[in-house]
Amino acid sequence: MKNRIGTASKPALVAAKLILISTLLAIFGSQGFAQNPPPALPAGVQDAVKLSKAGMSDDVIVSQIKNGGASYNLSADQIIYLSGQGVSQNVIKALISGGGAAPTAPAVPPPSAAPAPPGFPPGAAPGAPPPGGPPMDPSAGAPSVPMVPPGAPPGTPPVSYDYFHDQLGGAGTWVATPNHGWCWRPAVAVADPFWRPYFDAGHWVYTDAGWCWQSDYPWGDIVFHYGRWHRDSVGWLWVPGYDWAPAWVCWRQSEGYCGWAPLPPAAVFRAGVGFAYGGRVGVDLDFGLAPFDFTFVAYDHFWDRNLHAFLLPRDRVDFVFGHSFIANGYRFDHGRFIVEGLGRDHIERFTHHEVRIEAPVFRFGIGARDDHRGFRDDHSRDDHRDDRRDDRRGGDRRDR
Repeated sequence: MKNRIGTASKPALVAAKLILISTLLAIFGSQGFAQNPPPALPAGVQDAVKLSKAGMSDDVIVSQIKNGGASYNLSADQIIYLSGQGVSQNVIKALISGGGAAPTAPAVPPPSAAPAPPGFPPGAAPGAPPPGGPPMDPSAGAPSVPMVPPGAPPGTPPVSYDYFHDQLGGAGTWVATPNHGWCWRPAVAVADPFWRPYFDAGHWVYTDAGWCWQSDYPWGDIVFHYGRWHRDSVGWLWVPGYDWAPAWVCWRQSEGYCGWAPLPPAAVFRAGVGFAYGGRVGVDLDFGLAPFDFTFVAYDHFWDRNLHAFLLPRDRVDFVFGHSFIANGYRFDHGRFIVEGLGRDHIERFTHHEVRIEAPVFRFGIGARDDHRGFRDDHSRDDHRDDRRDDRRGGDRRDR
């Protein structure tokens, strides 16, 4: 008998555990329990509790669990506690599906024998680890085949790691990092020690998807709408990602100032759910960003294209950050990810300029942008700049 139990198949054990769960929930689900301290729960299980309390459907929560790829060997106390917190049987079954086995790591393709692309160390290939470092898969998280991400504007080409590599190679350097794999450093970030993402050679436009960064850089359609940014000892690095957004930034506001900062790699986006960071799920998260990660500007400079002249001193940045609060305004609208940020009405009121809904221009390819450095329509920022000059002379052209 002992041998038979020891050799029982994994599906049979899973089925037995699910039967036990159903029995426990049927017996105890509606009864009261002594107020014992809540059992410790893994971070992924805590996320399921938060989503359940937020009123998310079972389909959404189960999808998140499946995307996470983890399973949990829950005790009877943990199961009963989850039921008391309003977590459904379907969600609990999804959490333990697999009998607590560790998730299977994605297969790492063997290093390519192709010559190293521009910017890679001699003899290295995109999939090769740096000397002495752990194996890294540069396409981790990438779609299995190139695809157009949901919510991307019409005409967006299918994206993949190879697409990003081919488009960006000539405008910067690919750098091997121990925590994020191969990342890309733009050449301008090396030449200008004060360079930062979402800062120069571009401006904000308000679109039907919220605030969008319209970049003048020929490579801006990629790095400001996909992926994350990370600052190392040299400067800023772009970490590839495969979800599209009008801008991947965190917004803050304080009296007289607004600010934004690029999201870090640890800000994990889940379509239909929102963001996860540090074991928390939500929309108005701080993502662990420090004061110097932010670009803060006075509202009357929000529309300026060159913000170098308006950078705040470091001590002033610390003060403004300390008196600011998060205003990300992330939301979903029929499956589309919207970056409302500080909001259209808020910016209109504090900058004293009408905010129109505009259609940003994307060239989708570095070569396609070479002859389109201005790409503005009739609602250009030049109109706003002229209005602001009139305001400073005391002659506001708008009766508000």
